[in-house]
Amino acid sequence: MISLIRTSIKLFLLFFLSLAVMSCFAGTGSVKPLIKKAIPSKHILKLDSILAARVTIISTHKVSSVSSEISSTSSGRICSCQILNLESANYDHRYMVLLAEKTNDGSSSVYKLAKNRIQKEKKQLKKLFYDKVEVVDEIQGTGSCKSMFYQLSSANGNLKLYEILNADIN
Repeated sequence: MISLIRTSIKLFLLFFLSLAVMSCFAGTGSVKPLIKKAIPSKHILKLDSILAARVTIISTHKVSSVSSEISSTSSGRICSCQILNLESANYDHRYMVLLAEKTNDGSSSVYKLAKNRIQKEKKQLKKLFYDKVEVVDEIQGTGSCKSMFYQLSSANGNLKLYEILNADIN
C-alpha cells in the first residue's frame, strides 16, 4: 500500500515537472519562452506616451540668456554639447553626444572656445573614421558636462556618450 502511494506521488510529480518544463521551451517562430507577459504591450506603449509627454529637454541656445548666466557664475564650469549622427561604410552611429567642458573665467568667449574644441574633434572624426558627420542638436549651458549628459540621457534614452573633451587644453 505504501509503495502504491509513493509510486502515485512520483508519477504526479513527474507529470507536473514535465508540464512545467514544456511551458519553458520556445515555441515555433519564437526565440523566447512561451510565458505570458505580466503587463500587456498596449499598456507599455500607453505608459511610454505618458512619460514622453512629461519629459522635456532643457537647452540654452540664446546667447543673451547664456551671457547672464556667465556673470552670475564666473568661477564655475561651462559645457558645450553637440549631438551627432556619424556614418561610415561600416558603421552608422546615431545620437552620439560630444561634450566640451571649460573653466568659466567670466569672459564672453568661453562658449566659443568650447565650441571650437568640439569643431576640432569633429574634423578629426571626419578625417579618420567617418564619411559623414551630421549635427542633430547643439546645446550650451553652465555646470559640468557629466550632469548635462545625465539630464539629456534621462530625457532621451537613445543618446550615447562619445567623449567629454577638456576645452581648457587645446
